[in-house]
Formats: sequence, structure tokens, C-alpha cells
Amino acid sequence: MNLIASLRIAFGLPMIDVLEELLRKIRPYETVPGSADAAFEKGLDAVMDGIERRGIRGGEKGFREAIRLMKEVAYDRSEPRPTVLIVGEYLLNFHPGANRDIELYLERNGFEVIEARMTDVIRKTYFNRDSQIREVHVHRPLKDKAWYALADEVFEVAHSVTDRIAAGHPLYQPAIRLPELVQASDPIIPHTFDAGEGVLIPGEILHHAAHGCRTFVILQPFGCLPNHVVGRGIAKRLKELYPDAQILPLDFDPDVSMANLENRLQMLVMNIRDQKLPAPAPEPAADREDPSRHLAS
Repeated sequence: MNLIASLRIAFGLPMIDVLEELLRKIRPYETVPGSADAAFEKGLDAVMDGIERRGIRGGEKGFREAIRLMKEVAYDRSEPRPTVLIVGEYLLNFHPGANRDIELYLERNGFEVIEARMTDVIRKTYFNRDSQIREVHVHRPLKDKAWYALADEVFEVAHSVTDRIAAGHPLYQPAIRLPELVQASDPIIPHTFDAGEGVLIPGEILHHAAHGCRTFVILQPFGCLPNHVVGRGIAKRLKELYPDAQILPLDFDPDVSMANLENRLQMLVMNIRDQKLPAPAPEPAADREDPSRHLAS
């Protein structure tokens, strides 16, 4: 990959993350079945075509079109569902073939799904190494220091551009940036730690727990030691901080059956139904219409 390709990826990833976030906020509440997925696919094509034809500027234009398409989807969020955060090894998180379509399974069972962001998975490599150089004084060649710092700053600019355009959708809330996200994990794992998903798993869980989410699923490849350390290994400490939280680590390997996974997931679903936990109220957004009343005429 050359520098131009790298820059296009850095700007394209936050845009895709936003579209996926909006899809998950709309799909469980859509008034026309399939309309959210259809708008998402068209929006994704607009972003990709724009980047391919005109680079970053073309991606921005395509993203504006994608936000317009997502705004046209009719939905009714007057009765919010309980939320569940999916974190873990990112190839499991983002690949429905690997995770047995766990996201759609949870939606069918009454949840609104929150996913970790792919942008942070890619950015953390640069952010962690830059932090290690600045805060722990790890020795690196000067050219490496400059590259990590520059790459981290490029992601910041890409986030700002994305946030500015995405603000046009009433359901969008600006994402927490990676430096702030991982700081919350310091009492459990220092934010300079870099193995597996690193501090993204505790950081994501702590962030969303502070905003009302109480159900968490950690996807783990069987035998993946780094992911078990930062996933299953932190569950006890997280439960101490949030005693009412449900944290379900799920191991995936070629021999695990869907029946086994479904049994464990159904226990989580039944616990939520028994507890009748209230769904977190949406955070107020200044100068925006009430998302629960965003019904297409």
C-alpha cells in the first residue's frame, strides 16, 4: 500500500463505521422490513465509488449521499430495546460467517446491537506505539516515531470530517475518540498495552457501561491467548465495577456447534427478560429533532 491508499483507508473506515452504527440503530425499529439494509448497501456503494473515482473528496461526497439515504429510512424508536455490546477478536466481530450471524440472532431476540469500531482496531497499532514512545520512552528510529505520530493525527482529522457530515442524521452521536476511550481502561490494563485487541475490549465495555449498557458479549477464537487475557481475563474486575452487568465470553472454534452457542446466548436473553432492565434513554442532542419521532410520511 502506498501513502495515497493508506490515507483513503484512514478516511473511509470512520465513514463505514458510522453507516454500520446507524444501521444497527435503525434496523430493529424499521417500519418497512429490509429498508435499512437496502439504504446501507446503497450508501456503502456511494462511499466506495466516491473514493475510487475521486479519492478522499469523492468519499466525502459519497458519504453525504449515504447519510441522505439513511435519513430516508422510516423507523419508530418510541420503545427502545435493551442494548448489547459485541466486542472481542475483530475477525469474529465483523465477519458474520465466522460468528454465525450472532448480530442478527440477538436482534431477533429483542436486542439493539452495539458493535466496536473497525477504525479503532486499525488505528490502535499507531496509537499504541506512539503512546509507548511518548509515555514509556520506548526507543524507536526517528522515521518510525514520525510515522506513528502522523498516522495517529490523520485518523483524528478523518474522524472530524466524518463527524461533521454524519451530524446531519438525527440518530448520530459523535463517537468517542480512541485516546479518550482507552484512558478508561487504565485501572484494569494500561492503555499502552498492545496484544490482541489490547485495551479496546475493556475500554469499549467501560465506555458503554457508563452510558447504560449492561449486556456484553466477548467473542474469542478458541486458544487465542492474547484475546483471552484482555477478554475473559478482565471479566471479574468489570463485574466488580458493574455488579449488574452480564458479561458472556463466547469461544469459537471449528468444532463448536450453533446449538452450544445458542444455549449460552439464550441464558443471556432470558436473564434480560427476567430482570426487565430498562433500556438506556437516548442522550439528548442539542438542536436536533427527537429521533423517536423520526417517522417517514
